[in-house]
Amino acid sequence: MMGELGRSLAGALRLVFLDKTAAARFPADRAGALRSFWVFLALLPGVVALDTVERWMGHPLTPLGDGTALATIPVARAVPATLLAYLIGTFGYFLMVERILHLQGNGALFPRFIAAFNWSGIVALLVALPLAVLAHSGLLSMPMGAAIMAVTYFWSLFYEAYVTRAVLGCGWLTATGFVLLDVVVSDLTTTLVHGPLMAAS
Repeated sequence: MMGELGRSLAGALRLVFLDKTAAARFPADRAGALRSFWVFLALLPGVVALDTVERWMGHPLTPLGDGTALATIPVARAVPATLLAYLIGTFGYFLMVERILHLQGNGALFPRFIAAFNWSGIVALLVALPLAVLAHSGLLSMPMGAAIMAVTYFWSLFYEAYVTRAVLGCGWLTATGFVLLDVVVSDLTTTLVHGPLMAAS
């Protein structure tokens, strides 16, 4: 297990530096994909922190959202709403990817895709969370903070597309399509699940 952990984390890190061969480091069997969900569980606290960093830092970055409204929402309601939306969105995306790969005749690649998605999520979070804290800390001007958040967001999309391309052996157009599907599913989940749960009563 520890050997797999080291290989998978090293693979996710090497993909940051555009080493496409690192995709082979992720487990390609169903058992390995299931084991990677331990990493997925570790992501959940980071997802909550990233979603609520504006309230915790006390410096709402106005161009990116209504920090004042966010601050009035109780943590007891905000945390479950964030987790539920993230879980539904992620597993909904996985089901769609599984169907697409099956229709393409590439169903055997799905376990490695799951493992790569989960492990690369750790790396993406390790990059995004400190930058979000910096952007919302009040140490930077609002334009600079907004620029950092925008660059971080687009980097995360590029990284996800590169991981997808490396794991599935597809071109940029196909990889971008998978990323856009993820974005659409996440946005729909936010609108249909997260939004109503976070709405002020």
